[in-house]
Amino acid sequence: MTQRPKKNIPVGRGLMTSLLEGFMWLDRGLQQNLQAHGLPSVRRLESMVLVYVASGIQRPSDLARTLGVTRQSINSAVRELEEKGLIELTPDPADKRCKLIRFSREGRPVHIAAANIMSNLEAALVDRLGDQTINALLEGLTKEWGDVPNVATEIEDAAS
Repeated sequence: MTQRPKKNIPVGRGLMTSLLEGFMWLDRGLQQNLQAHGLPSVRRLESMVLVYVASGIQRPSDLARTLGVTRQSINSAVRELEEKGLIELTPDPADKRCKLIRFSREGRPVHIAAANIMSNLEAALVDRLGDQTINALLEGLTKEWGDVPNVATEIEDAAS
């Protein structure tokens, strides 16, 4: 396997940590701005559910699989979002046993505000980091990464 180029990155600040910190920065920005405008705040899992519902994933079981959490966790988040009036569950016309999540009438303004906030946060990142950096980041993250490779043998070799 190809060695990753070393670039004076402090220990613990690899790709995964940096991606997670970037995600949390965006989510904190979303939460702070929703709150500043008097809109309902949501927990991080609820925020992630709303992002994926907005992108077209509407079945709770698909959300659980996509987010790598239990159905119970998703059902809890969905219940809380429903109680806040942001979403509603509707019957799935393709499978009567399932429900689909969609934004409620009351939740649509929050959805629109959140989309505007995210757009403005991304614009702030372009101002801070530059167009070229953001475009390169998006290009790399949106390419097909393929199946996850089994690197356990390399770990075993390094340990011995």
